[in-house]
Amino acid sequence: MVPARAVRAQGEAPRRYNRGGLTRGPRSRHDGQPVLTPRRTHFVDSSDGVRLPVYDFGGDGPLLLVAHATGFHGRVYDAMLGAIAGFRRVSVDLRGHGDARMPAGLDLRWESFAGDLAAVLDDLAPAGPVFAFGHSMGGACLLMVEERRPGTFAGLFCYEPVVYPPDMVEDVERLELWLAMTRKRRASFPTRQAALDNYRGKGPYARFDERALADYVDHGFAAGDDRQLHLKCRPENEARMYLMGPQQHVFAALPSLRCPVTVACGGLREPGPGAWAERVVQAIPGARLETFDGLGHMGPMEDPERVAAAVAESFSP
Repeated sequence: MVPARAVRAQGEAPRRYNRGGLTRGPRSRHDGQPVLTPRRTHFVDSSDGVRLPVYDFGGDGPLLLVAHATGFHGRVYDAMLGAIAGFRRVSVDLRGHGDARMPAGLDLRWESFAGDLAAVLDDLAPAGPVFAFGHSMGGACLLMVEERRPGTFAGLFCYEPVVYPPDMVEDVERLELWLAMTRKRRASFPTRQAALDNYRGKGPYARFDERALADYVDHGFAAGDDRQLHLKCRPENEARMYLMGPQQHVFAALPSLRCPVTVACGGLREPGPGAWAERVVQAIPGARLETFDGLGHMGPMEDPERVAAAVAESFSP
């Protein structure tokens, strides 16, 4: 373990849309500081012809890798990472998300997401200890990496990892609800402001910190030739990912894990992985549970600083 502390974010350059000539100047945080931006972005080759964008925010200390939730991307955690010091902070867009490049019709098994994370770690080749934060699907996939490659991580912080207990694999009703919501999701907007206005009053997005919501839109949409903004993670692909979720069996491997693991959950205990968190903790030797009162499944985007402080503390001696 290493010392770590939560701090105010440090920002750098202005950000711009990828296509379509849509640009804007630097956006400021609530404290007046510019948004955090990567010091370096490069692509890593994974399996199946996939290429993954890796965002290196720099920082002194051991590597801290972020694995995102289904349907999101690595940059939605910028506000959280900006509040953590003492680590070299890195995030990634996994296949089917953000700016990742993949062949059409590719299998979206969660084991492949774990393989993506392993490919990133191989590329980064850190000399010292490696820590990781995973949210939802990302947390489950980090646990898969540690099970496949014991000793990879010096510590894991998994916020509501989607690790299905055996008796929950057939949770058909909840899965069908998520699939229906995903397939109906609006995938295009005429402007950035229209997208922001749409999400501010809708479901879990309504609780997002304004910075996280802006990051979700700014890095989760691309301008098309029709001058519309389109979701990079297509709803049909996201639905396929949800279908694959119950087919991973990482729960059975949890007793074999030996690295320190913190499993976190929102105090709202919405139906889904937050309700199973205690069972996941009980299955991992030495794991600890941390509950965030007032937060839900999207806790890292609802209160980035609060989650950042807990992540930093969990990796301290």
